[in-house]
Amino acid sequence: MNDRYPPGPRDHFWGITFYGPMQADPLTFARRVAAEHGDFASMRCGWVRLYFVNRPSLIREILTTKVKVFKKMGRQMRALRKIEGNGLVVSDGAAWARHRPVVQGSFHARNMEYYARVFLEFARRRVSRWATGQALDMVEEMNELMMETIAKQVFDVDLAEDTARLREAVSVFRGIMQREITAPFVLPDWLPLPHKIRQRRAIRAVDDLIWRLIRERRESGVVKHDMLGQMFAAAAAQNVQPPITDAEIRDEAMTLFVAGHDTTSAALAWFWYLLSQHPEIERRAMAEVDALGNVDVTFEHLPRLKYVEMVVKESMRLYPATPFLYGRETTQDVELGGYTLPRGAWVLISPYIVQHDPRFHPEPETFDPERFSPQRIDDIPAYSYIPFGGGPRVCIGNAMATMEATLLAAIVLQRMRVKLDQAPPAYELEITLRPKGGLRMLPSAREKAAKLAG
Repeated sequence: MNDRYPPGPRDHFWGITFYGPMQADPLTFARRVAAEHGDFASMRCGWVRLYFVNRPSLIREILTTKVKVFKKMGRQMRALRKIEGNGLVVSDGAAWARHRPVVQGSFHARNMEYYARVFLEFARRRVSRWATGQALDMVEEMNELMMETIAKQVFDVDLAEDTARLREAVSVFRGIMQREITAPFVLPDWLPLPHKIRQRRAIRAVDDLIWRLIRERRESGVVKHDMLGQMFAAAAAQNVQPPITDAEIRDEAMTLFVAGHDTTSAALAWFWYLLSQHPEIERRAMAEVDALGNVDVTFEHLPRLKYVEMVVKESMRLYPATPFLYGRETTQDVELGGYTLPRGAWVLISPYIVQHDPRFHPEPETFDPERFSPQRIDDIPAYSYIPFGGGPRVCIGNAMATMEATLLAAIVLQRMRVKLDQAPPAYELEITLRPKGGLRMLPSAREKAAKLAG
């Protein structure tokens, strides 16, 4: 073994034999590397040196103290840029600093009550359609709910009639993007191949919608409190040259729309699966919700839903919606963990792996919301729980996603239980981690629901 590098898998073909298993199931491959070689491993993969970093102290360095040396991986960003342009997720350096102030005001605490009201309206509408004994695909239900909600929050529109079509479009380019990120090489987009044609059509369907909504707002001259209105106001107030353009607003609006529904909906699907498998935790969560009384859940109830919030956080520990953070690429030689990473090295961080490490999360496969209780939360080492990333590039919508998951849990648990109606699901990775093939569940009304309705 070459002691210039951390331990890791080796072959006699420059790592070419690893491409197949990495593309077929990158999370399983990364878990095997961690199990066999530890939390800081490396391997040659064709022409690049790939590092798997799942040690909290090193993750902190990458995401905070040495963040300028670790830029987001170009290959992944090129794939994502096809849909999100140069939005916050994709941009780096000066472009990121230019765009961040345009978006960050939308996520200020003063706006959370408004977003909660929007979410509660759409959540109640969705849950009111659920009937006892009528099977649901919870992956589809959560995805459509979050897509409708984020459309209202960003653009103040109701996309209920278009949700299924848009969900299919997002699914197409998400799946193709995952394959492109893990492929040894990517063919040009202009080729008339079936998957390239599907990808172009899917992107066009969402892009046309976003541009139409931006143009209609500009032409109307109406000032609104939604995210688009706040981005317009923040862009106008910025003293930057050249001024923020509508194309830049489009990139941020697209990022909010796509990322804002896809990750949260995946996390919610896993939440309902886990709750259905742990009746004692479900019972305790229902008791906390019942203690609110026979009233509709509101934003003001959040401080009284601490256990439900703990359940949400624990479900995101076991099944983080993004099992890999976007990869990093070194811009220069850099020291990390006693080794020198060369310029151009690729670095992968897996929230899934670090959040299942027994050194940081005892009995990691146990669903234990008490990990996040006031008495125990300080036992979780920094950067060992990173479902939203960390450092200056932490997900800007983390508080909002947790809030919405907590409120939805309360709305549903007031009215019904939701039981698994299939074998425990495997996972599939298409940028986000979701139950493979959907998640069939059966709702059943609670006696509490009759009192609430009356």
